[in-house]
Amino acid sequence: MPKNGEKLDLVVFGDTAIDHFYEVVDIPKINEAADVISFRSFYGGMGANTAVVAKSLGLKTALISVIGTDAEDYRNYMQNLGIELYLKGIFGDTTKSMFFKVNKKQISFFYKGVTEKLNELDFDTDIINYSECIYMARTYLDLQKRVAKRCRNKFLVYNPGYGVFKFDEIPKEFYQILRNCNVLVLNHHELEHLKEIGFKLDFKLGPKVFIITKGKKGCTVYFKGAQIHVPVYKTKVVDPSGAGDAFNAGFIAAHLRGYDIYDSVKIANATASFIVEKWGCQTNLPTWNDVINRYNKL
Repeated sequence: MPKNGEKLDLVVFGDTAIDHFYEVVDIPKINEAADVISFRSFYGGMGANTAVVAKSLGLKTALISVIGTDAEDYRNYMQNLGIELYLKGIFGDTTKSMFFKVNKKQISFFYKGVTEKLNELDFDTDIINYSECIYMARTYLDLQKRVAKRCRNKFLVYNPGYGVFKFDEIPKEFYQILRNCNVLVLNHHELEHLKEIGFKLDFKLGPKVFIITKGKKGCTVYFKGAQIHVPVYKTKVVDPSGAGDAFNAGFIAAHLRGYDIYDSVKIANATASFIVEKWGCQTNLPTWNDVINRYNKL
């Protein structure tokens, strides 16, 4: 049961991370070097980003994750936002994400830290019963398989993210998770990789909706009987990091407010448009009214 006894709109299972952004003169080749123009550090992580944006959009949100002993400030920040936290503190470092960027090119490195322990995380299954929607981020397949089994009558959204690039073949656990998913979200790079190792968009797998995001080209939504393209909200992009996490939060917020699939995705795109306007995945947080104003212009 949630800590305050009230039902939740959204429970997020996912990672927390500290993001480090480096603007560089160029992406160097092997055995070469490049100058760093600027360095910035922000709170991040697919799970935490989605939870923070969802809370900003007015959802009663909980985050189930692990966190290192070096990130007590991050815990306090999310707690002060009003997110219900179920964070297992583990001795060690919180995940570090390093993004090296020049123009529209990027190379990324990830130090997993304590996040690797997410697969071993125990959680009170009652929290699923008291929530309208469950969201799972990344590919913590052991944890996600346990969560998905409890979500047969829940709205379950799954975004495996860049974790799919670790797959040399599709794990059976991935298919087991999909059986209870309502929505699978992938970007076009992730889908391309999955197709190369035998994956197909097939409603028989379980999801009723497949959403493929394509950056500035918008996204394509597949659901039975329809395939639709949804454009982005055009704005000046400073940094695209975190756009996908905001997209997921916006989609879920719209769905829980009764919008259909098409309009929920439009609202998701409108939500993401705020995040890309500034550095950091949680810097330019919109309210629900902010998002609706942009949605009405799409």
